[in-house]
Amino acid sequence: MSLAPLCVTGCTYRNQAGAKDSDAGKSAEPEKAAASWYYFSDTGIHAATSPQEIPARKFTPWTEAVRVADACVIDGTPAFLINHLGIMTTATESGAAALHQEGSLFPASTAGGIYRSGESTLVRLYRNTFFSDGKAASGSDSANACIARYEGASGTFTPILSAPDFGLSKTAQCVALDRIGSMWYASFKDESAGKVDFAYLEFPALPTEKANGITGMRRISKDDYQKSVTPFAFKDAPEALVTLLAGIPADTAFNLKVHSPSAEAAETFVRDGTGTPVEGTALVSGEETAALFADGSFYFRPAKSDAKVAHLQLPALSRGYVYTDFVIAGKKILAAWEEQRFFETGRAGLLEISIPDGVY
Repeated sequence: MSLAPLCVTGCTYRNQAGAKDSDAGKSAEPEKAAASWYYFSDTGIHAATSPQEIPARKFTPWTEAVRVADACVIDGTPAFLINHLGIMTTATESGAAALHQEGSLFPASTAGGIYRSGESTLVRLYRNTFFSDGKAASGSDSANACIARYEGASGTFTPILSAPDFGLSKTAQCVALDRIGSMWYASFKDESAGKVDFAYLEFPALPTEKANGITGMRRISKDDYQKSVTPFAFKDAPEALVTLLAGIPADTAFNLKVHSPSAEAAETFVRDGTGTPVEGTALVSGEETAALFADGSFYFRPAKSDAKVAHLQLPALSRGYVYTDFVIAGKKILAAWEEQRFFETGRAGLLEISIPDGVY
């Protein structure tokens, strides 16, 4: 597949900050596989002939930056949730890659995550009042939405839940949402009149239609909430993932955000060790198990009883850049990358690269 059909007209720009500063990736691709680079702007996705061609971008808080916020599989199609832009679905045998946008939702909100509830795909949205220049909510459903439903067949979004549906003020923002076991857990932050309040909620089901209240919801304490959403130990991760990463030295600490097409939300697994934990994301499905770490170390194993673990090294990124989420589309890896500085993000985009022959 190629993301080229997604790119807006005139998508390649000359670097204005100097080649050294804009070098987002510079090492050889695994087994000399051809790599394609793409970057985000406020208007869409653009192709670059090389990392050196990617223009400088002002650093902004990660909540306000155009960057990949999450990844998932929607109706069998790998997809990215891109902050301030929308959902990008990858190419399939029946259709091309596409960017699905909603002007009343994404530009003014932070895309916090993507979830499943029943057969529905849901997106969490919120406004960060500290970094978003005090953008106030209007009275519209779109402006106040904290949960929107995404329709894969049409590529459209419908606001379905706002803070009042959770029994909270309309100014409250859903800053976290997790599915742990049989329950959902939400954290809302409300800033008004110079005061900050948090509300922690537990409920058994996340509605997929507009609702007046959440059935079975109750408030819980901060301590109970934190205990409930504590990441799992890596030893309790899916067996396929533990086997995939068995070759990593036992003293290496890492944090893994794990996606599964059958799960309602991503889960986090941690392994203690020496030094600062390495951040990574992983995919566990009936077709393959894979993991990508911030430095580009990629582990992959097809779901075959005799398949071996492949360890690939994606193109090295310059200092200050990291890989984040990824999806596998056919025999292609699409990996999100971004330029980080403390809590801020500069350039961000995607790398598209083939899985070497012989791995499957």
